[in-house]
Amino acid sequence: MRFFGLAPDRLQSPDGTPPPVPTAQRAVLLGALGLAAVSLAAYSVWAFRLVAGTGLLYGSISAVYLATSGWILARLVPPPGRVRYLGLFTLGFAGYAALWCLCWFGLRGRYHADFHGAVLGLAWLAWLHWRAFGARGSWVPAALVLLALHTLGYTAGDDLHALVGGVSGRLLWGLSHGLGFGAGLGWLLHRAQTAAAKESAGIE
Repeated sequence: MRFFGLAPDRLQSPDGTPPPVPTAQRAVLLGALGLAAVSLAAYSVWAFRLVAGTGLLYGSISAVYLATSGWILARLVPPPGRVRYLGLFTLGFAGYAALWCLCWFGLRGRYHADFHGAVLGLAWLAWLHWRAFGARGSWVPAALVLLALHTLGYTAGDDLHALVGGVSGRLLWGLSHGLGFGAGLGWLLHRAQTAAAKESAGIE
């Protein structure tokens, strides 16, 4: 997927210096904290009943993620590729949201519909990132880490919501979901760029 312009040879400096790769610690921390803030804003739409109707609610929440998350995560990409990354994230998250909604509404919220939607949507996000950065090898391990962290944050938030209830419980769900989702996306960005850098340098 070279049209995204995120492969190492497209991001290297004029003198041929390879693009920097974010450390795992920085990527996970920035992703977790950044998406926690985004999720608080997104879940506020639900927590404070700012819109009416299920379809409009999910659409509004997705719009908050789309409008803000890419700008935060782009800080984990070398400066020449940050604007290009916004296009990648928009396509990736739009697909994730569409697959999640397809499962949720298709199964009418039953049979762990949210989990099935997350599996499909996160697999799409992981595959797209892996290919866009020019990484080779299997993207599945990175996708599994993304799924595990996302699920941990989402289910912990669900438990907090059930325990606390009300507006505070909804906001805690958003905070927890964002921490897990962001940590997973940060890890994905770290791993995709690390794998691409090794491929570019000819390292096994």
